[in-house]
Amino acid sequence: MKLLAAKLAVIGGAAALLVGATAGTAAASFSLKGAGSTLAAPVIQNVWIPNFQSANSGDSVSYNAVGSGGGITDITGKLVDFGASDAPLTSAQQSACSACVQIPWILSATGAVTNLPGSPTLNLSGKVLAEIYLGQITNWDDPAIKALQPKGSPALPNLAITPVWRTDGSGDSFVFTSFLSVSDPAFASAIGAVQQPAFKVGTGAKGSSGVTAAIAGTSGAVGYISTYYAYAGGLKSAQIENASGKFVHPYPASLTDAADLVPSSALVANQEPVIANYVAKSKYTAPKVKKGHKAPKLSKKQAALRADELGAYPMATFSDVIVRPDSADIPDLQTFIKFCLSAAEQSKGSADAVAPLPAPVVAFDLKQVNAL
Repeated sequence: MKLLAAKLAVIGGAAALLVGATAGTAAASFSLKGAGSTLAAPVIQNVWIPNFQSANSGDSVSYNAVGSGGGITDITGKLVDFGASDAPLTSAQQSACSACVQIPWILSATGAVTNLPGSPTLNLSGKVLAEIYLGQITNWDDPAIKALQPKGSPALPNLAITPVWRTDGSGDSFVFTSFLSVSDPAFASAIGAVQQPAFKVGTGAKGSSGVTAAIAGTSGAVGYISTYYAYAGGLKSAQIENASGKFVHPYPASLTDAADLVPSSALVANQEPVIANYVAKSKYTAPKVKKGHKAPKLSKKQAALRADELGAYPMATFSDVIVRPDSADIPDLQTFIKFCLSAAEQSKGSADAVAPLPAPVVAFDLKQVNAL
């Protein structure tokens, strides 16, 4: 696992080299409106906007958390100056949005949360979650769930499972269904990686707040929400099994490890890499060791890969800012986005379940911002 301090130092270097203007460089005061991802909302509303307005007297930014689908709709309809989505634009959405540019600016996660008597912290896998949402596992004391729990864990209740899901277009839905699709071919065939899945079991609710309330009010519920809403709602986030067989919490360091597994070759303009595609399957191959011999020492690259895979949280996600290339506010948007990408602001999101972007992603982002 890489040290967070070292990562921030590299991010700071990239930002200093490429950001240029931040506070106080706009020619005149401006006002920007944004809308979209509820996952992104806490850090945008609680951290970046207040800090930006404090550093840029006279400038204002507002943000409406309407969900990733709503943000895509609003930027497409020119109702806002920027959108935000945790799901990449489909080709049809990008075309409708006049070739909108999407730039990863947040690293966060979707959590699988439960409401069980005694509030235990469960171990869950993508395969088990897929079978729950396909209606194949219906009770919490199912042997497949029991098999994932550590020895000596309290007995699981004989209680029906109520899967909860988002009814509106959602980046959390896309992250969740992406991971389940990689984990289970049957789920990929029946549901797929989509923003608005057609689940046939359980109950739906609108927005992160609606899903949070539905889980909190239903004994035996399981659902998926941004980890921020899980913490804020006092709900238990399950530990999710990664490709190395480790059960991992969605802590900031685990998000960083997951993002580190995305290769630089995947950083392509307007093609947000889906982290689950790189985390759900291991790339590390253990060296063969003859009986009676010691394992060879791993190279630095092999050791770093192994450390990242062991620590990676598989439902980590990039969240994008979406900008219309024909916007009249490009200089102002560049000022605000660069501020949010700065090392100082990237380091302030841990309370909102956000981790700093890896240095290669920041450098890639700044090139996209400068090219707007």
